[in-house]
Amino acid sequence: MELGIKGKRALVLGASRGIGNAIARELAKEGAKVMMAARTESRILAEVQAIKQELSENKEIYGFACDLDLAESRKALIKQIEERFGGLDILVHNTGGPSPSFTSETSQEQWQTGFDKLFQSVTELNQAFLPGMKTNNWGRILCVTSLSVLEPIKTLAVSNAIRSAVTSMLKSLADEVAPFNITVNCIAPGAISTERLNELMEARIKRSGQTREEYEKEYLESIPAGRLGRPEEFAAAAAFLSSERASYITGSTICVDGGKRRSTY
Repeated sequence: MELGIKGKRALVLGASRGIGNAIARELAKEGAKVMMAARTESRILAEVQAIKQELSENKEIYGFACDLDLAESRKALIKQIEERFGGLDILVHNTGGPSPSFTSETSQEQWQTGFDKLFQSVTELNQAFLPGMKTNNWGRILCVTSLSVLEPIKTLAVSNAIRSAVTSMLKSLADEVAPFNITVNCIAPGAISTERLNELMEARIKRSGQTREEYEKEYLESIPAGRLGRPEEFAAAAAFLSSERASYITGSTICVDGGKRRSTY
């Protein structure tokens, strides 16, 4: 399927590994010009080179180190995008989740850090690049969230609360920018095989007292597909939502979870 994004300018956050990396690769395969951003410069530049070697026909892939926790770093990223691309057509928000915690034990500092990373960074980047999207009468904003926005996940207090707020904010934004042919959607990963999932599983295993084998067996039984998802499967859905083909999908949260979410809406 031709997605109609060849030559489109894309920014993918959290692109040095896991889901973000897979999304950047998929967009590059479709011919988009991609800026990959992540916290560690050496790692993101290494991934840029790896993708360039893999996709010799598409050389417009760049990397930039950015710490979304820091306002100055976010401003530097915006400046880099303007200098390199002159704006964006596709903006993929993807930030690492906060550390696990219970609501009653979460400090004010943890709440504030989570807000800056998960909420403030989204609104700031949206405001920077929406004017150009409106001028061009085309844009795609996609935010990687979590199943926790639909069903709160135990021990993920900060993620549950702030990602839900982000989802509501983006739903409002979708209404406002739809007349400009700009779509705004969220995409919620279930159990996708990434370093992040492994970290969360290790923390839960310690709390449960189960062996890894016992926990994994029980966990996989809760997924109708009976397995973990692959990053490239998630990325395929993300690329579609970022495309011309998905022009009538907006204000939605799409789950890529192997059927794990039990609610019907």
